Amino acid sequence: LWYLRKGQFKKAELFFEKTIDTLTGHNPNPYDGEPYYNLGIALKMQGKTDKAYEALYKAVWSDAWQHAGYLQLAQIACLRNDWEKAFELIESSLLKNYHSHTARHAKTFILRKLGRHEEAVAFAKASIEIDAFNYGCLYENYLLSTAKNEKVEAGEYLHQLKTTSRNWEH
Repeated sequence: LWYLRKGQFKKAELFFEKTIDTLTGHNPNPYDGEPYYNLGIALKMQGKTDKAYEALYKAVWSDAWQHAGYLQLAQIACLRNDWEKAFELIESSLLKNYHSHTARHAKTFILRKLGRHEEAVAFAKASIEIDAFNYGCLYENYLLSTAKNEKVEAGEYLHQLKTTSRNWEH
């Protein structure tokens, strides 16, 4: 985990693989999915998305890692432009953490990519009602309004985003 946090993903990968070998020596389904999750992140950061996908899927076997694991799996599906699969995975993530800003933003842009604009707008608005500081959903509202050529509404969303973020790009 130390190597993962320091950005030394290849070294981290080796340690996580050894940890998994030890944990699964007597039982193919370990008590906790954290080593699989961490291995998946290390692999993803190296661009090994196919192997990362397998490790992350193994991690979601453990209840504690379902939200984070499904969120990472949805991100990989997005990288592959597999929007239907991404939608399915992000829905699984939201079942475990309904208020996750990241997952709610991801669902909104996945709906936009699927061309389901009305659902995306409704979900983004619901997300902003839960938390007015969900900048991702505020920006998605702007993008969705722009796509529908609603310049006045798009301007209002952009103003709301800038006001809420105090015009701070970070």
